[in-house]
Amino acid sequence: MEGERKLTSGKLPELAFYSIVILFFLLLVFAPILYIVVKGCPNSGAVCFPSIYLTQEMKDALFNSFSIAFMTVILDIIFGIPIAWVIARYKTKLKVYLNFLVDMPLIMPTAALGFSVALFWGGDGIGLLGKGFWMILAVHVAFTYPYIVRTLSAAIEEVDITYEMASRTLGATPLTAFRTITLPLFQSGLLIAALLAFTRSLSETGATMMAVGTGQFFAATAPAQTLLYKNSGDIASAVSLSIILIAISTILLALVRYLANKFGIPIGKVYPSFERSLNNLKLDKNALAFAFLISIILIPSFYLLKFVSYAPGEFGDIMNSIGISFLIALAATVVNLIFGIGMALLIGRNKYGVGPIFEFLTDAVMVMPTVALGLSLGMFWNIFKLNELFILAMVHISFSYPYIVKPVAASIRDLDKNLEDAARGLGAKPLVVFRTITLPLIMPSILAGAVMAFMRSLSETGATMAVSTTFKTVPVLIVNFVKANQYGDAAFASALLLCVSFVAAYLLRRK
Repeated sequence: MEGERKLTSGKLPELAFYSIVILFFLLLVFAPILYIVVKGCPNSGAVCFPSIYLTQEMKDALFNSFSIAFMTVILDIIFGIPIAWVIARYKTKLKVYLNFLVDMPLIMPTAALGFSVALFWGGDGIGLLGKGFWMILAVHVAFTYPYIVRTLSAAIEEVDITYEMASRTLGATPLTAFRTITLPLFQSGLLIAALLAFTRSLSETGATMMAVGTGQFFAATAPAQTLLYKNSGDIASAVSLSIILIAISTILLALVRYLANKFGIPIGKVYPSFERSLNNLKLDKNALAFAFLISIILIPSFYLLKFVSYAPGEFGDIMNSIGISFLIALAATVVNLIFGIGMALLIGRNKYGVGPIFEFLTDAVMVMPTVALGLSLGMFWNIFKLNELFILAMVHISFSYPYIVKPVAASIRDLDKNLEDAARGLGAKPLVVFRTITLPLIMPSILAGAVMAFMRSLSETGATMAVSTTFKTVPVLIVNFVKANQYGDAAFASALLLCVSFVAAYLLRRK
């Protein structure tokens, strides 16, 4: 206790702490991302800007990326809100199993999930879709759906049900009460959910490659197209498309935040007769939503288990890749916990008035497509001739960093500050207050962030393929198996990683 009192006496230790947090973010997370835009000219110390051009092929890829991401969010919200509502409002023991079902696609690495969905909808399954635009859409809906449901259920839980009951008492239909009362009250949660699903769809590479096909440029998204350019040695095109994608994503982020803060969700007029007639149709929205969850999300996501088989000679490579995947994911999660919680405190408490600035910069990292981010970080860290495994770890630290900061910052922002002020009024120093009061209250958010960061690192494909030639994580190995038409080995690696990931996620949640 005496040591804590000495450590936190005065403003200097606090300033030093936040300075370290800011320097870590700026120098090791954010600045390397900008290297793809601004880099040193050869044989001089001047600053060069790469040439940026846009071919028809790039335009098609960008159109595919943004249209698929937009359609994915719409479908996720339409069929995700009823499930989120059940999780948040219904008092039943079945919620435990529903939570588990919703979380299951998160455990599956996206490359494996994309492979499974492509098998289900393609010729090896029901044969309804061929590889291309609509197959990619089906894949993206499957892996983004849990993010929508998880975020929306948490937001709905915070809405006071009294307002809905009052509107129903005054004669409003369930639809009118939801549209005019409940929806505006959880609009911030809806925005976060939509933004998270949109950016995940926009940046995904591994799952997309399972639906595009080997070496095809048809219906490629921008991240997949960037990786194809990089692998074919066309670095100039890869850099140009990456910069354009980063610029559009950042502008969209700023625009969405501005419009949401300025306008919110317009309620508009109430149409009692029309909405009452819709209510009289007795459409069972919950049944439709559950059917969507089972038939569109869960069954396609785990269809690959039907094809599990493996060549004994591949077992060693699979286990080695699993070891590398878990080592990198664990390292990235631990480092981000150490420095990310400090950034969350800076944002949540708006220290020195810079909270909104670093919140936007953190969001900007989150919306950057990981293949572009990986390409930039790989180019930056290669300057120092560092070990490839270290570079790979730094890339994973960068893209998983926001998944620690965002939930913890939101939790800190919602804390009752009077509890901390009361402790300080009784003579407790800042470190003591944080350790005994703040930390226990935000621990659920820290755990949620750690699980998301760990699973995000474990499932990443595009950023890993952009920087690594020696080390193969499991998602990369799965992609290679599919390219070689080794479907049994790909299914076996996916199933094995699924089992290990499930155990790891279960233990994290128990802790």
